[in-house]
Amino acid sequence: MKLWDPHFHVWDVSAGVDDAGYGLADYERDVAANGFELIGGTFVEVMSAQHAGVAGQAFADACAAEADWVSRQLGGGRLPYAMVASAPLEFDGVHALLEQLAADDRVRGVRQIINHEPSWPRNGHLGNLLESAEWQRGYRLLAEHGLRFDLQLNPHQFAAAARLVAAHPRIPVVIDHLGTPTLADLRGDTYWDGIRALADCGHTTIKLSMLPYVDQEWDTNALVTDSVLRIIDLFGVQRCLFASNYPVDLKSGWPAARLFGAFSRLVREMADVDRHRLFAGNAMRAYGVAAGEG
Repeated sequence: MKLWDPHFHVWDVSAGVDDAGYGLADYERDVAANGFELIGGTFVEVMSAQHAGVAGQAFADACAAEADWVSRQLGGGRLPYAMVASAPLEFDGVHALLEQLAADDRVRGVRQIINHEPSWPRNGHLGNLLESAEWQRGYRLLAEHGLRFDLQLNPHQFAAAARLVAAHPRIPVVIDHLGTPTLADLRGDTYWDGIRALADCGHTTIKLSMLPYVDQEWDTNALVTDSVLRIIDLFGVQRCLFASNYPVDLKSGWPAARLFGAFSRLVREMADVDRHRLFAGNAMRAYGVAAGEG
C-alpha cells in the first residue's frame, strides 16, 4: 500500500533546550510501517501555534522564515514533498507574504489555526478570526495566489466557517483533524450539523487524523471509530485523507505500525481502490500533486 502522508511536521528549536527538534530524516524513519511504502507527503506549518506575543510584520517574517527553512529541508529529502505554510491573514500586509509563499513551487496552501474558546495559543489574543473583517479579507486573497487553505477550528465554529467556505469556491479547503472534536462533541448535534454543512461544500476535503486528541485509545472506542466511518460517508471516500500528524501522534504513543494498522483495520472491508484513495490518491489530488511525482 502506497502512502502519501498529508499532515506531518518538522521543526528546529533554539540551542540549549532539551528537544533538539524533529527533522525530515527523523520523520522518514518514524513513519515507516509494515505494508506501507511512503511516496511523499505534505508538511503542515506549526508557526500559527507559536509566538503568541508577536504580531504584524514581525510575525509575517517568522512565517516566511519557517517556510524558507522547511523548503530547504524538503528539497534535501529523498521523496517529493509539498508544503502548507503559515500566514496571518488578519495582517494588512499579508498580500506580500502570500506572494512570496506562492513563488515556492512546494507551497500548495496556507494554514492558520483558528481554534477559539477553547483557544489555541495565539487565538486567546486574536479572538474568533472568523468574525474579523480583516481576516476574511486576507482569506479572499488566497484565491488570487492559487493557494488552498487548511482549516483547523472548533466544532462550534463550523457553521460560520461553512458559510465562508461556500462563499469562496475558488479556494479549496482541507479540514484538519476531523475538526478537532472532543468525545462530547461527537455525541452532539453541533458537531454533526456543522460537519455536514462543511461536507456540503464540494471543494472541501477532510483529514482523518489526530485521533489520540479525541481518545488516547481511539481504536477501541466505538464512538470514535463509528464517527470516522460516518465522516467518510458524509464526505465520500474520495474526499477523505488518512494522515500521521507526526511527530505529535507519535509522541502520544502511536508508532507507525500501530497507527496505520488501526487505520487499515478501520477500512478493511473497503475495495482496494478506495483504500488507496484514503492513504495516497486523495491526498495527492487535494494538494495538487501529479501522480507521476509519487
